[in-house]
Amino acid sequence: MNTKNNQRYRDMDICMKAAMLEFMQKIPFEKITVKSICQRAGVNRGTFYSHYTDMEGMMNDLEEYLSGELLQVVEEWIKYNGSKSIFLPYLRYIKEHQYVYQVTLSNRKALPIKKSFQPLLEHLILPICRTAQITDEEELLYYNVYFQSRITMVLKCWIENGCKKSDEEMNVILMNCVPMISECQRTIDVSENI
Repeated sequence: MNTKNNQRYRDMDICMKAAMLEFMQKIPFEKITVKSICQRAGVNRGTFYSHYTDMEGMMNDLEEYLSGELLQVVEEWIKYNGSKSIFLPYLRYIKEHQYVYQVTLSNRKALPIKKSFQPLLEHLILPICRTAQITDEEELLYYNVYFQSRITMVLKCWIENGCKKSDEEMNVILMNCVPMISECQRTIDVSENI
């Protein structure tokens, strides 16, 4: 029997996701059908429906898969490069899969990258907060949310503009944004104490 722990089940899932990604590069998501996915992947409709309830379910699963893969890419980057140019693996991965992110943005309000923000929290946001002597857990949570939303909006804008700026240019922009954000906060803190 095909179950999620079965190799054949996983192989079929990979084939269907590959077909979905291939179609997404050529045609709008709403025009991709279960039939076309099944034909391209070489599976029957029953196999599709044993994996997903519908195309939306497949898209959700694909986003979850890509988010997990992005997390692995970022962790590998950090292993060999530390936090130096930490945005580059995000930018390169997003640019490589920009058609998926463009579809996501046209159908949803958020980018499916939340899971992969943990390395940014550990290697970028927490060190800034420690430097500012912020140790309260709840306060750290708010700073994390603040940084995530700012970074996400910059990435969203970049994707919506077709990723025209190179990943190296965007890395510089994002790296420059981080100190500006924290510097603005320090300015507010100082002005309130005057």
